[in-house]
Amino acid sequence: MYRESDIAVKGVFNMIIDEHIHLGGLFQDTDYFFQCLDNANIDMVLAVPYMFEDKDIPRVLKMKRIPPWIAGTKLASKLITTVMKNKRFSRRYIKKLPNDYVARMTKMYPDRIYGVYWTNPNCESVSEIEKYLKDDHYVGIKLHQVLYPCDLKGKNQAIFDLAADYCVPVFIHLSDMDEMKTIMRYADKKPDLNVIVAHMSYYEEMAEELSNFSNIYMDISPLYSNKDKKLMDAVRRLGAERLVFGTDSPCPGSHKYCVERIRNLKIPEEDKQKIFSKNILHMIHRKVCIKKLPSAN
Repeated sequence: MYRESDIAVKGVFNMIIDEHIHLGGLFQDTDYFFQCLDNANIDMVLAVPYMFEDKDIPRVLKMKRIPPWIAGTKLASKLITTVMKNKRFSRRYIKKLPNDYVARMTKMYPDRIYGVYWTNPNCESVSEIEKYLKDDHYVGIKLHQVLYPCDLKGKNQAIFDLAADYCVPVFIHLSDMDEMKTIMRYADKKPDLNVIVAHMSYYEEMAEELSNFSNIYMDISPLYSNKDKKLMDAVRRLGAERLVFGTDSPCPGSHKYCVERIRNLKIPEEDKQKIFSKNILHMIHRKVCIKKLPSAN
């Protein structure tokens, strides 16, 4: 097996890695899940659990084909945000997320699936997270400040310390710009800490400040809501080395659509490959082994 650090000098990676997958809902159908990946030539995914029990999944998330142009409208985005923050709807969210299911899937499909531990700090300790990070197939920690809000300061700073100790990124869905500023302070104090901000949240408001942090990355999912103009602006202002490819599946839109969006961007092929795989591999290469040697240019 070849580690990323061993083969980087041999040429450009011809891989596609989706760093934002939820294993649940439609993807409990494993055949359908791998069909989606294979149709888009996606080699590997970084997976978190699903936040719903089967009986509580919203009807729209059970639909296999929703046109991306519909899902990407401002009205749809606003509606999704409103629903996610609704206290009555929040009762559907699983309080203790089924990370054990993702762990089993990583064992069954070790070449295709790596796990990211999705923590709800309100009901579990840092020691529980660490149990999973000791497994080489767990390569990150996820926080969601809308679904499972917690104080990022105080005792929860230990989550970021743990990520730095294990050399894995923290993937975080922010709820406001103050949280982004907190992340910046941590990133400044801990150069070995890598943070991935979900959905390019607050990028446009804080691009100038973000340009100073080489260890804060933008997750570009979902691509039906992040338009080409925004992606091109981020490449110009932050650099392609700061963007990572994700789909947020099984949300509406297809893997193939997401891959084609990046392939069609008017940027150098080297930059596309940074977005598709090189940037995320840079963050997790101490754990991830690549079994096939990518072809060199």
